[in-house]
Amino acid sequence: MSSDGLKQGSEKRSEILDILSPSGIGMFGSPYNPADAMKTPPQIGVKNGNSMSDVINGVKGVGFYIDQIGFGAPSTGLTKGMPLKPLGVNYFIKTGLTCSNGADMWHYMKGITEGDALGPKIKNVMAEMGLPPLQGLAPGMIEDAKNALNPEPLMNSLFGSGYPQCKQVTLLVGDAYGRIADDTTGEAWISDPETAIKSGDVYVQKRWVQDTDSKGKTINLSRGDWLSAEKTFKPDGTPVEIQGFTGLISNPNTVVTISILCLLAFAFVHRK
Repeated sequence: MSSDGLKQGSEKRSEILDILSPSGIGMFGSPYNPADAMKTPPQIGVKNGNSMSDVINGVKGVGFYIDQIGFGAPSTGLTKGMPLKPLGVNYFIKTGLTCSNGADMWHYMKGITEGDALGPKIKNVMAEMGLPPLQGLAPGMIEDAKNALNPEPLMNSLFGSGYPQCKQVTLLVGDAYGRIADDTTGEAWISDPETAIKSGDVYVQKRWVQDTDSKGKTINLSRGDWLSAEKTFKPDGTPVEIQGFTGLISNPNTVVTISILCLLAFAFVHRK
């Protein structure tokens, strides 16, 4: 254990699998289920009926689910204007490590399909054809497989110093529809949902993550440098309160009170 009482590096890695956030987002990820998050037929205007509008809405519903699987966005005039967005959820997950400034370090998980499953060339070709990126369920499965086969995150956690330097980021959390919990059960899809902030139509969250250099390489410190770094943040990422006189004079109310007392003392001395 380090001299300041904080466990870190190999001293703490045996406990990583036991770490769960308050909302239950652990090492196995978010409880988000794409099947439950997908819009239902009634939500997109499809219903049983014999009228022409019911038939048209039924055909549009078929187009909706085809686009949901392939594009994650409207690809034709048939589905234009329908509430069709990529499925998936973005969230932060605890790494079990502590930043050099004292805050818990998190890792950002991107579950919303980005549309580059088949590479940038295909993405550009789709744009040239006037089609949206491949952000549907099927391309998303390919992206997930590519990410799962990428050994870099695992290698960083196994062979890094365990004493990371961090940077603070504010990134989208929840799904593309601006939801951070299951509509039916209320189960949260992200850690600490009460800290998520609404930004436009979506939610964002502020966290400390592994810092990187200009080439994208992670920045780790030696144990000595990590210990000597000033611990200015609490594990939850909030600033440490400054104690003593320095903390008092930084409080606006205290400054006003001291100023009034000084003026009274000056007036009293002057009268003598």
